[in-house]
Amino acid sequence: MENVAYSIGVALVIIAFIIGLFGTFLPILPGVMIIWFASLFYAWVLVGFSHFSPWIFVLITFIAVVAGTSDIWLSALGAKTTGASWRTLLVGLIGAIAGTFLIPIPLVGTIAGYAAGLILAEYVRLNEWRPAVKAAFGGVVGWGVSSAVELAGGVLIILLTATQVP
Repeated sequence: MENVAYSIGVALVIIAFIIGLFGTFLPILPGVMIIWFASLFYAWVLVGFSHFSPWIFVLITFIAVVAGTSDIWLSALGAKTTGASWRTLLVGLIGAIAGTFLIPIPLVGTIAGYAAGLILAEYVRLNEWRPAVKAAFGGVVGWGVSSAVELAGGVLIILLTATQVP
């Protein structure tokens, strides 16, 4: 019976890993955090920290914090370098979430909504199209880089967790 429970637990961890990897591209799913919680579940509940190195889990946690927050600081950095305000970034985030639901094509709606939110907020703030489009371009590039960082962080967490299989 114990093997059945372990097998079901491992299956749940793998499903969470897959959902988390998809979440690295969608702003409504905290992908890296889902992967981190699955790793924690595996380390704590399924195998225990007697088989899972606490130092590896500290490294996993560090990776999760850096990669999990990269969508905030990299997209903000991309838009801020082009002159966008913090209010513009907030409207861009709202646009990304709205775009995800309004254009249900994976990633297309999210990116279009984010760019539209940035353009709209910057145009309202500055009343000029050129800086608004420039801010949107910087924000979308930053968001793309942050998605790559999140994906790499998620994959690295999964690989580190896999090294701890007894």
